[in-house]
Amino acid sequence: MAKLNSITIEGFRSIRDEITIRFPSKKPVVLIGENNCGKSNVIRAIDMLFGEYHPKYKDIEHFDHHDRNPKTPIVISGAVSDFAGVLGRQAQRINAFKFKAIKGSEVEYIALLEDGTPNGYVTNEVRGELTSIIVNSEHNLSYQLSYTSKYTLLSKVMKVLHKSLVSDDQRVTALKKLYVEIQNTFDEVPEFKQFKGSMSTISGEILANMSYMLQMDFSAYDPSNYFKSLRVNPVEGTDARSFEELGTGQQQLLALAFAHAYCKSFIDGDIVLILDEPESHLHPLAQKWLSKMITKMAADGLQIVITTHSANFIDLLNIDGLFLLRKDGQATTVINHSAESLHKHCIDTGANADKTKVETVVPFYANHSTTHILNGFFAKKIVLVEGLTEELALPIYLERRGLDVTREGIEIIGVQGKGNLAKWWRLFTLYGIPTFVCFDNDDKHDKQGVQRTDSLKAIGIADKELAAIIGTKDWAISDSYCVFGVDFETTMKSAFNDYTDKETVQKELLGTASKHIIAREVAKHLDLNEGAGWTNIDTIKANLLSLEGVKAKVVAVPVAEVTAERAPVNNDMLEQLKAKFGR
Repeated sequence: MAKLNSITIEGFRSIRDEITIRFPSKKPVVLIGENNCGKSNVIRAIDMLFGEYHPKYKDIEHFDHHDRNPKTPIVISGAVSDFAGVLGRQAQRINAFKFKAIKGSEVEYIALLEDGTPNGYVTNEVRGELTSIIVNSEHNLSYQLSYTSKYTLLSKVMKVLHKSLVSDDQRVTALKKLYVEIQNTFDEVPEFKQFKGSMSTISGEILANMSYMLQMDFSAYDPSNYFKSLRVNPVEGTDARSFEELGTGQQQLLALAFAHAYCKSFIDGDIVLILDEPESHLHPLAQKWLSKMITKMAADGLQIVITTHSANFIDLLNIDGLFLLRKDGQATTVINHSAESLHKHCIDTGANADKTKVETVVPFYANHSTTHILNGFFAKKIVLVEGLTEELALPIYLERRGLDVTREGIEIIGVQGKGNLAKWWRLFTLYGIPTFVCFDNDDKHDKQGVQRTDSLKAIGIADKELAAIIGTKDWAISDSYCVFGVDFETTMKSAFNDYTDKETVQKELLGTASKHIIAREVAKHLDLNEGAGWTNIDTIKANLLSLEGVKAKVVAVPVAEVTAERAPVNNDMLEQLKAKFGR
């Protein structure tokens, strides 16, 4: 059945330059990024083409145009496949849909046929083969499980069931007999029978002069769809509940379950289910469970798009479906990668070519990732540190010198050892996230300096500088890294005159010798006027504030290059759209 292969958007709200979101096979599309980066505008664009309302008749507001400039064309194109419907004199199938709006011109909405010719007569029947449905706190379960519109989940299910039911005349006859019995039971209520008779008489008099002598009467079913007499109710134990009794999180989960059951039972495709921030109203364990369910549902054929601020919904095994949205000035940009581009970036930044293989690089990263580390995807900048001590203490030092890392969107992440620094630096810089590296020269687990060398070479340090940096017993700070001498605690003790005294006080006060807790508490109480260490903290602060993205030599592979071999038909179709209708 019909599927959406990609959506291309230009000039719509925060999206100035053309971006393309490609749908991986049997995996969800996951849109991540900061607030106000454009994730909601992507799902609005999908809904513009495939939502409940015909695009031709949608009202375009001035703020729908990028930068509120009505002269900026809005162009939204969707590449599709497996449409059963046909258009044109030669009954060609549809390869794409396109919407274009510009001030002073009529809204353009066309289907692109197999031979590249446009067709402007796109009926709702044809459009109905592929429908986008948004599930969030505003589009609640009671709406989707109602007959309010033929596009609701319940209406779509019952349409399929009705078609199957009426294919058997004997079954229809038997059902009608049962409905008559139901009506007779209702007629046993005197008040209902009296009201029904009065209404029938009055309506007959009022409508007596109509051409078809219409009358009104009650019925136990809708003859156009027998299944419309059925209702869906949530049940707790053995008791039916109303939708209003459910929390928003429960409603979202049930809507998702209903959509999955629909696709699994009847079709492979024809719905694009959009979950806008599914983590809302769900506790962390429920988020993890839902993330697993989304992966399973996508594998079963349901096309799913989610926007999220939760790392629980990031699965690096689905790297093709992961899209990082950012604001470049006033415009939304999209970064998307693949196993091929991740492998290339690792090799280009010094990874061992004999051990780093394109077929294993994604599973390697996925198996070593944690929710804590993946939170880095939501940061403006990242500081990678060896462990919990630096992760807890460094933010305190910086805040006491005027840099609130939380406010600035800087995530400080402990990666559990020197050997993991280069690995995660490579991943985050692949996505253009400015990343700073901190470690010490404690060689307890790195006698030969291999791990430190790997980290420094990854971030572009020249070979001739490596020995001096690895051998230092003092601070070594640059615009991209900081080395804390022998180890973090020893360096701090030598850099702050009152460190040892504060450490003794905190151990007695807290009743623990846990080094990361003590290091954090000591950082809170050091005298700001004592010790040369504050000068070094100021240098780190300045370097973090000026930290920029990946150096020019490290270039992320563009989406088109990464996916060209996997979707040649899709790319050809996009080029046809551009050639015939402009950007």
